[in-house]
Amino acid sequence: MQESVQKQAIVRDQPKAVQRKMSTAFETMDKEWTSLCSSLGIEGFYIAVCGGVEDLSTPKIFFSPKGDKFVRSVLDLEPRRLALKFESFVVSGLADNIDSPLQRESRPLNKLVGECRNTIQKGLCDILHENGVNKTVGMNYDNYERKIVESLGVELIGWLSDLLPIRNPGKLGGRDRVQKLHVALTTKVCYWKKLSEEDRQRRIVLNTERHARGEEVYKQRKGRTLQGTEKSTATITSDDDDDDEGNSAA
Repeated sequence: MQESVQKQAIVRDQPKAVQRKMSTAFETMDKEWTSLCSSLGIEGFYIAVCGGVEDLSTPKIFFSPKGDKFVRSVLDLEPRRLALKFESFVVSGLADNIDSPLQRESRPLNKLVGECRNTIQKGLCDILHENGVNKTVGMNYDNYERKIVESLGVELIGWLSDLLPIRNPGKLGGRDRVQKLHVALTTKVCYWKKLSEEDRQRRIVLNTERHARGEEVYKQRKGRTLQGTEKSTATITSDDDDDDEGNSAA
């Protein structure tokens, strides 16, 4: 603790000296990384950010070509945006509020599931509110593509690939999988994003094509019979039968 206070004092009292030292160190690191990538054929990246609000240093980053592609295509983030998100995570103190693996192990599974659902629902409400939708819309896991992405023009980014498809957290299948999602949501790796109208229309076309190929993109709607008629001749379907957050929770 005392050592940490001393470091903060140095940063506060000698900010320019600290920044010069950092700049020199990272210039050297950049050259070394570039040389290693070229000579050994390795790929990778690093991100270094300030450790607190007293330090005004800008994020330092290095991304090899494939490291850059990984962040853009898999995480759907610009490298510098990833650095800024990490900086925000560190400086805000959010890391201090995240449970350790041991703490998560001791918590009931249904509590972890509930927190995942609540975080997803709150994020959905927040992004819709930012875009002028003031009514409360429940998260629809069973028909996510039609009811959420296509209808509302928002998408849940960063859902871990080994947990796909997007589904009710209570149906992920075990504590380890729920914990992985919980961490992704807590650290903002998994978050809501608004789609442009062009992207929304493109998604509709893509989903229609996937569904036509036999993929279960849309939940099959339930049949209902009109009162006083035979089921075989008067079955109707409706999207109203789709489960939402209120009745799809496991």
